[in-house]
Amino acid sequence: MKQQLQLFFRALAYVIGLHIWCLVALSICRLIVLWANMPQAGVDWSLLPTALLIGIKFDNLIACYMSALPLIVVPVWALATLHRQEYGQWMRGVVKGTSWYYSVVYSILLFVGVADARYYTFFDNHLNIGVTEWFGFVNETAGIVFDDPVNLWFIGIAAAVIALYITGVWAIGKAYKKSLSV
Repeated sequence: MKQQLQLFFRALAYVIGLHIWCLVALSICRLIVLWANMPQAGVDWSLLPTALLIGIKFDNLIACYMSALPLIVVPVWALATLHRQEYGQWMRGVVKGTSWYYSVVYSILLFVGVADARYYTFFDNHLNIGVTEWFGFVNETAGIVFDDPVNLWFIGIAAAVIALYITGVWAIGKAYKKSLSV
């Protein structure tokens, strides 16, 4: 029973570690939005901590929705397969699948988070469902996005943030797989 609890909590800690890493990456995007849209004058710096806290709460809400499935699957799978001879191999497969899940889903979210910085500069509003109206004008939209050198900088920043994030996800998964005692 003790070993079962240890493996359950270790699996739970793995998913919580990924969740925290996701919050760090989303916070980086939030800071990029802040940096890109910092007013030149009239900033009330006393409101900054409150605004960032509200942002972290919102990011945590999104991260909770995205982590719900792995939070259920990984610990339950660890308990359900504990007494199987293939336990270590199966858990390594689950970790690989979880790493792919977090990498793909959050890459999209992080790209949107960085794109929001530039969008907010132009429209004084955050990205919303109205962006889907541009899908009918793919060539024009692509021209607007890729012809502006500043946009290319933001695409590079997004790529760097996503690369850093994915490296961290796989490192967390590798550390967890290493901790498997089977």
